[in-house]
Amino acid sequence: MKRRTFKVPRYRTGKLPWKAVLAACFLLCFFTGILAANWAGREKLIQYGMLNEYYVGQLAYADMDAGGYFRYLFGQRVCKFAGVVIFGFTGFGAAALLLVVGWYAFSLGYLFVNALVCMGFQGMLLVLVSLFPHYLCYGLAYIRLGAGILGGKGAQREPEWKKWSDMRAAQFALAALCLLVGIWMESYINPGLLKSFIRRI
Repeated sequence: MKRRTFKVPRYRTGKLPWKAVLAACFLLCFFTGILAANWAGREKLIQYGMLNEYYVGQLAYADMDAGGYFRYLFGQRVCKFAGVVIFGFTGFGAAALLLVVGWYAFSLGYLFVNALVCMGFQGMLLVLVSLFPHYLCYGLAYIRLGAGILGGKGAQREPEWKKWSDMRAAQFALAALCLLVGIWMESYINPGLLKSFIRRI
């Protein structure tokens, strides 16, 4: 008697939908941050949160060394970015990217609730102003990283691997440029916008 053999069907996954993956990670971690802030409770947010009226009032008239602030932000932002880029050339690139994006999203969700509890609707507006315009550049930087790390999944088995590798390096270089522009905006443009807004509320 002939033995029957069963073949497991193979499905082609194609390219990983990296934009949907990044968006889902951001939204999930953002709402997790909101839930975490609500779990912390109103009293802890007011007691330990930085967004209270006294602290915000001090920011309106504080003198800031833009050059020193740039160097501080450069060290903070570039460390995370460089870590993602380094892991981007390994099999852990996607995990590193999602971890950093998720942390930013979680912090943003927590910050929005903190601002709402401490300052009400004006606090929400204050957070939005504090994110402009540099976070537009940061968003573009990590979208470019997503294109370099997640956008080429499945292309490694194709004969044009060298071409894809060059394109990945180009995406990383473009992401680095967006990051540097964002750091400059956060250091030299955003403080003036933030002070102007605080003095009006």
